[in-house]
Amino acid sequence: LLISDKYDVPFDKIGKIFKKCKKGILVNMDDNIVKHYSNEDTFQLQIEEVGGSYKLTLTEI
Repeated sequence: LLISDKYDVPFDKIGKIFKKCKKGILVNMDDNIVKHYSNEDTFQLQIEEVGGSYKLTLTEI
């Protein structure tokens, strides 16, 4: 299931996806990083509109 489908965010409007780990480090995620996450990983999702596209931040909990 894609984030764009689950949260009704247009896929072509997603600009950047970041992951924020428990230590506070912010990492720009690409497709290769996303593939390595499992269904057991739990995140809080923050969606911001920036200049006509969306910035998604996944924060580990």
